Amino acid sequence: MTLREFIISRVHLYFILVALIFAVSMGVGLIFTPDRAIYYYQLIGPFILAGMCVLPTLVTYFRKEPTLGQYILRHAIQLLLIEGIVLTQIQPPENGSPVVFYIVMGAAVPVVYLLASLLMWLQKLRESKKLTEQLKLFQEDASH
Repeated sequence: MTLREFIISRVHLYFILVALIFAVSMGVGLIFTPDRAIYYYQLIGPFILAGMCVLPTLVTYFRKEPTLGQYILRHAIQLLLIEGIVLTQIQPPENGSPVVFYIVMGAAVPVVYLLASLLMWLQKLRESKKLTEQLKLFQEDASH
């Protein structure tokens, strides 16, 4: 993967994370503070948090194909960094148990991580299928 392709994939990841963070925020808000209203200035939070969570993904850039061990190690480091960022940046609601809140949020991070990874993989799969079809058409045209 070239650096340009990697940066473009990080931009895609950013917007996927924004959507997923909005969804998790809504779900957690409905569970812990269903009667509380949010204000417009609070809507910037998912954008900032998504940006902060994209930064640790920079450790996964490889100039050449990584070994399986390198791949797993870098993604484990990435997940730990993201977990640390999220848990240090969020605040539990005034009412309710902060321990339960942090457990829920700590569990939500790997779920969002897996969903974002799945969405990125599906996007790459779709692109590779499209490229394969274009190559098949090109080969057919070349053989005629």
